[in-house]
Amino acid sequence: MTPMFYRNCFAASLLVLACSQLTACNSDSSSESSDHQESGIWQPKPGTSWHWQLESYDSLDINKDAEAFDIDLFEGAEGGDDSIISSLQDNGKRVICYFSAGTREDWRPDATEFSEDAVIANGEMADWPGEVWLDINNEAVLNENIKPIMEARLDLAQSAGCDAVEPDNVDGYINTDETKGIITYDDQLNYNKWLANAAHSRGLSIGLKNDVDQLNELVTDFDFAVNEQCYAYGNECVSYEDTFLKNNKAVFVQEYYEDGSEGEISQQEFESNACSYFLDVGISALWKEGFNLDGENVLSCSE
Repeated sequence: MTPMFYRNCFAASLLVLACSQLTACNSDSSSESSDHQESGIWQPKPGTSWHWQLESYDSLDINKDAEAFDIDLFEGAEGGDDSIISSLQDNGKRVICYFSAGTREDWRPDATEFSEDAVIANGEMADWPGEVWLDINNEAVLNENIKPIMEARLDLAQSAGCDAVEPDNVDGYINTDETKGIITYDDQLNYNKWLANAAHSRGLSIGLKNDVDQLNELVTDFDFAVNEQCYAYGNECVSYEDTFLKNNKAVFVQEYYEDGSEGEISQQEFESNACSYFLDVGISALWKEGFNLDGENVLSCSE
């Protein structure tokens, strides 16, 4: 027979263990979100309205009925206190600042800072002249050249007053025709995690752009997601339901239509079918006529 003292101690130990396990279960991937909120990092929730415009800022309507504006980092930061970012902030908007983290764009002010071996030979993007994929598989170049440039861009985002950043082209490992198969799955995963940590260390929220295949592994690192054409491509949007949406993180989507090619949906399809899905699951979706990101001819889903 076990003495009463030891039985009581054993019961108490079980109670402590059960409580600790319950706490662990309730602190899953949402714990990181809580940490971000406590540190002042913006955490957009599902259904947050947004406007995406990466060019033609003479026509930007800062009074548009959208909680968040996703704009180009470099152009948005121009002008200091009179910048587009400042104007949006003064108007009560959240500002997401776009930059490419996976390519060198030859029109950017820091383009010449990339070393010759920072880009993949013959790694040009087919639809974007002057844009070449970065070689994040080359560890020395990554650490000595690419990462410092990205850190400087994040520093700019922080000093300019961005609430969040949207690093683009962070799925080079699946674009094998252009990246020549040089970038591996793990290269991309490690780089994307580094980007998230670098943004958070500066008090910036960060969105995962596309990269659907790594959602499960990156949902705890990123604060929201941005996707283009997930509905048009067999409704890949469902992949966000058990990842970002389940963790109460916003998913921003834009669909397109130009000539009915693969990856496009018509306005009728968007309004009649896609929107009912988007509203049901909490995805913030836009539809754009044409592929120019000028903010024109854009529709959003409404209740």
